[in-house]
Amino acid sequence: MSPNPRRLLNGGRRVGTAGALGQDRRLRRRRGLAALGALCVAAALLVSTQNPVSADTRVNASSAKQLSVDLSAQTKPSTGVGLGILYGVTQDGLQPADQYVDPLKLNAFRSGGWYSGGWIRDGFTFGAATQANIDAVIAEAKRLQQRPYHKFEFQVLLSDVFGSTGGAPANTLWPCTNGDCSNWISFIDATVTQLEASGYDFTYEIWNEPDLSMFWGPGVNTTQYFQMWDSAYREIRRLAPSATIAGPSFAYTPERRPEPFQTFLAHAKAAGTVPDEITNHNEGDIDDPVTVGQSLADALDANGIAQRPLSSNEYQPADRQTAGDTAWYLARLAQSNYANAMRGNWSCCTIPNLTGLLTKTPSGWAPNGNWWVMRTYADLTGSLVSTSEQVGSTAISASVDPAERRAVALIGDIQGGYVGPMAVNFTGLSATEWLVRDGVVHATVYRIPDEGPLYARQVVFSQDVQVVNDGITVPFDFQSEHDAYGIYLSWTEPQEVSLEAPSEVQAGSTYTVPVTFTNGGDQVDRKVQTGLAVYTDSAAGEPAPGFTITCADSDAATCPSVPKLDPGQSVVVQYTVTTSADLPKGNYRFTATATAKSEGQDISVQNSSDVLQQCTIGDVCEAEDGTLAGGACFATDHPGYTGSGFVACFTTSGPSVTQRIMAQAAGTYTLDLRYAAGPDGPAGTRSASVSVNGGAPQQIPLPLTGSWNTWGDATIPVSLVAGSNMITVSYRAGDAGWFNLDHLVVTT
Repeated sequence: MSPNPRRLLNGGRRVGTAGALGQDRRLRRRRGLAALGALCVAAALLVSTQNPVSADTRVNASSAKQLSVDLSAQTKPSTGVGLGILYGVTQDGLQPADQYVDPLKLNAFRSGGWYSGGWIRDGFTFGAATQANIDAVIAEAKRLQQRPYHKFEFQVLLSDVFGSTGGAPANTLWPCTNGDCSNWISFIDATVTQLEASGYDFTYEIWNEPDLSMFWGPGVNTTQYFQMWDSAYREIRRLAPSATIAGPSFAYTPERRPEPFQTFLAHAKAAGTVPDEITNHNEGDIDDPVTVGQSLADALDANGIAQRPLSSNEYQPADRQTAGDTAWYLARLAQSNYANAMRGNWSCCTIPNLTGLLTKTPSGWAPNGNWWVMRTYADLTGSLVSTSEQVGSTAISASVDPAERRAVALIGDIQGGYVGPMAVNFTGLSATEWLVRDGVVHATVYRIPDEGPLYARQVVFSQDVQVVNDGITVPFDFQSEHDAYGIYLSWTEPQEVSLEAPSEVQAGSTYTVPVTFTNGGDQVDRKVQTGLAVYTDSAAGEPAPGFTITCADSDAATCPSVPKLDPGQSVVVQYTVTTSADLPKGNYRFTATATAKSEGQDISVQNSSDVLQQCTIGDVCEAEDGTLAGGACFATDHPGYTGSGFVACFTTSGPSVTQRIMAQAAGTYTLDLRYAAGPDGPAGTRSASVSVNGGAPQQIPLPLTGSWNTWGDATIPVSLVAGSNMITVSYRAGDAGWFNLDHLVVTT
């Protein structure tokens, strides 16, 4: 087994395994807001003005990149193409918590178990490993299909249930070896029968990435491949006549490798085994969903096959998993002819990373920039409208929704190179009279930086803009490469909540935590209710024990609601937080929430602050609780670790882990690293670099431990200052790398 760095896995080539305010500030028109609280993870940068600004005087057209949205030109219903994920939840389907799942309005999911080795592990007969994969699929379906989604497609990777997740053993009995498909049909019978009996709806994907030998050894479009395909198709159709069958799930697009698609389609038509849904991956650099989708449609036409739903069941390669890239893919998917699409997972699979949309922190999982992009895209409801689509490498998609009384646009750049002024010109406002009041439209621009954890989007523009010639111009600066931006034309935006959490918590103590809710829109908020809770990583989404939270003014568990909050006003609610005498030492997350009703709409916002405990001399300081950078990932798939897991992916130079260590006195100490270094990778002793407080790195030898399930210790002297010290363990140029890191201990 590799050191979790780049395991051959499921449906995607190689996948990393494992990761305040004035009480009354009402202004005459647009009510500018101040930044919300020093501990708010994303401070709001707002523009304050008392008068609407004319659209024709705001932007120097020669200097700003121009994008356009025509609100009068509806193109098609907005169905959230791209709001799908590949794996990313736990095997039992219970994690991550609803607060990270529901806002995304997921409409597609793809999984096949993977966890236990399946049919191959069972020796090509039904056994515990196959059952474990089937149980996982059903558990995931139970969790996801019961969510309040109007439509949800679950694609089952039958090849994953089978156990072909990359790097199959040499003695693998591939389906239909020597023309004998009986064992393969037995597998199909055992799997499909149980899945159909579960009562959940499944789309059956017969084989994933057969055009890659690591997933299908006998070769794609060979006699054996077509025997495998045809026999599975017919058996599934017999067992589940109305079920959707999907394929061929090629890793390469028909643009890059047209011949395999043409050969497959020609055979499937002749054999009567054309899949109900055509699936492929868009993970090349760069596979544009718009052009690839059209190539698929053309290939169907060329073979005389009726058009049918298309699924990009893996999109976005590993090196383009930034907020800006995610926004670009979603904008292009919205404009494509795909029916659904699932984001590629490159830090998979038993951890609840939600396909890389969540970041592991010492206090638990948290949303990152990619999550917020998906969350913003989920607000593109109603009907899509005509836009400039792609200008250079910048793409924009937009929607208008009278029911929600808003228009929303999402902007991303695929190259990650554009930085500078941007202007989005909205026209056709006469078609959306409900957006215009006294000749102005209220516009809010959210910046979504590519970082994590990210508990709130950053407001960079929030003003009334005067309508000129049936349009407005919304200007902002594209601040950093890999940024994404969301623009809302809505009188209820923005609504924000912040909190001032303590810097640390101790047992038997009491703290006052102010929670501030601000109505940044131009509409009255009613029935405003705030809340405060504390969580910890081990609490699995439930409030952490040992904390008693009351309203500071009323001594009630729930603070009274605010009947009305006018535009531009804020309300500050003081909470008293008391810790028990036996409160465990650890990391905690304080989370503030607020709900309100505005224009008949339900508003719900949230923000968090992590309260992190520094390690002291002699403490076991878990690596996974540190700051992971450069591709270092969280993993749990090798036993014997301490804490919640360990840090992996030290297979190319760049990954690092940084932990904070408190020392009462300056001096020389001993740093102990608990690590594993198995047989994969370079021969001989491995090595890493250790630096303290940004100083010169020292190389530490890491002798082989025999296997990845065996942990060892390596020590090195370090010089610490009195107080807080930052210790970084990294794989730098000149190191051998190839190790997993469990924890650090500093001793005198």
